[in-house]
Amino acid sequence: MALSAGKMARFTAIAWEFTMPMIAGAVIGHFADVYFKTDPWLTMVLFLLGLFGGFYRGISELSSFQRENDES
Repeated sequence: MALSAGKMARFTAIAWEFTMPMIAGAVIGHFADVYFKTDPWLTMVLFLLGLFGGFYRGISELSSFQRENDES
């Protein structure tokens, strides 16, 4: 099964939507830890929130992609 350019772009977008909340949570948490001097607690909390958000977005996008693929 060859993937079209559109499907490959969609998978790339899903990968970005999965990883970016984790990276953003870790970066924002690090700077918040430096500001509030609470190292490493805010980094861990915001990273875990980003992890859950990334999984949620990834699963919802993949299920949407699966429904669209089943219809065609």
